[in-house]
Amino acid sequence: MTDINIAKAELKDVADIARISYQVGKMHDEAVPEYFKPTDEKEHLRVVSEMLKEENVVVFKAVCKGQICGFLFLEMIHRQSKGLAFSKIGNILNLGVDETCRSKGIGTQLVEYAEDFVLKQGGEALDLNVFAFNKGAIKLYERLGYKTIDVSMRKVLK
Repeated sequence: MTDINIAKAELKDVADIARISYQVGKMHDEAVPEYFKPTDEKEHLRVVSEMLKEENVVVFKAVCKGQICGFLFLEMIHRQSKGLAFSKIGNILNLGVDETCRSKGIGTQLVEYAEDFVLKQGGEALDLNVFAFNKGAIKLYERLGYKTIDVSMRKVLK
């Protein structure tokens, strides 16, 4: 595993996180063009800036050798329904590792950091969604003990 430091991101980190977010977004745009509208780096700057201002979202950054090499957006959710097993959970909204730093354990470290954070906040579970084409991410999550609990399907009609 790569020696990295994980911390909460700050507004000064927006450009670096947006650069990696764009890499992830572009991968999704190309893999599922019928689902995603192509985005640009400016849009990712806007989204990352907004996420950093969200009250119930924490943005973590992974730093290696002084450079941001990954990020994770974590939403904390409080649910009141008595029919649900967990009342306080975390939800990974997005995870990205710089293309030049993948397969070095950075994604694993970010997810494990998020799990620890959720536990310290009194959370009972951590949810996420991943697109079926993203075999690398699915493999990562399965290796970390995540289980498929539902399947979404779509048919494009035009």
